[in-house]
Amino acid sequence: MIDPDLPLALALALGLVSGFRHAFEPDHLVAVSTLVDGDRQLRQSAKLGLSWGAGHTTTLVIGVLVIGLLKLPVSEATLGWFELPVGVMLVGLGLWSLRDAAWPRERDAAHVHTVRREGWAGYAVGLVHGMAGSGALLLLVAAALPTLAAGVGYALLYGLGSVLGMGAVTLALSMPLRAAKSRPVLFRALVGVAGVLSVAFGGLLLWELA
Repeated sequence: MIDPDLPLALALALGLVSGFRHAFEPDHLVAVSTLVDGDRQLRQSAKLGLSWGAGHTTTLVIGVLVIGLLKLPVSEATLGWFELPVGVMLVGLGLWSLRDAAWPRERDAAHVHTVRREGWAGYAVGLVHGMAGSGALLLLVAAALPTLAAGVGYALLYGLGSVLGMGAVTLALSMPLRAAKSRPVLFRALVGVAGVLSVAFGGLLLWELA
């Protein structure tokens, strides 16, 4: 939580830093690892991360506005249920990656441009992740700020931090896949590991909510 005596400018700056750090949480890493593609250029990989951050920011800003305008009560216990769709999504993404690892398909132009490989996939994943994990706690922080405008500003800066962080994450994750692209066995192994981690992490989230 933010100290109410903390200067507003400093509180907003902390939002930017917190958003950047938020991008490196395990559930984000495993989700994006299932989306990066060895066929992508580094610029395209960065775009995937930026799209994820944009989706994440969209959810956070909408959440702050809805809670602020409607004066809805917010508690950590309630926010925990936002982990449910994230768990389901991680299991689904992981199974998709495992399928790709077990039964690789020919990569033609049509396949490379499927929905999963476009920026919209990253945006959709970011939307689901927006109010899960420590991102959900942003709603509590925003509610503690003096005005709704300050809360929205905090969410936007937090989102900007996550955009920059996820751009860095996707670049880092895409490099091993690009390097392994010429070695099909290694490439499939990396894709399979990403799938296993995603299924395991998603399953753990669902287990904890059960």
